[in-house]
Amino acid sequence: MHDECAQLLKSVCALKGVNQGEWIYMCVEQHFTKLAYEDPQVQQLVLSGTYQPGSKAYALKEAIQEHLKKD
Repeated sequence: MHDECAQLLKSVCALKGVNQGEWIYMCVEQHFTKLAYEDPQVQQLVLSGTYQPGSKAYALKEAIQEHLKKD
């Protein structure tokens, strides 16, 4: 990561009161969720998995299934 980008990331994290790991996880989670709805291959990967009830993956799978029922 370029130094100026790293500094911006550090500043944003300080403003938002989160550490860099939390911020990066949040960004990755948002991008993955978007892919799970929009990319058929990623969606199939999520839908074919078995997840622990109450987990984020379980909730994502259920949300996608509900979304597909509406279409």
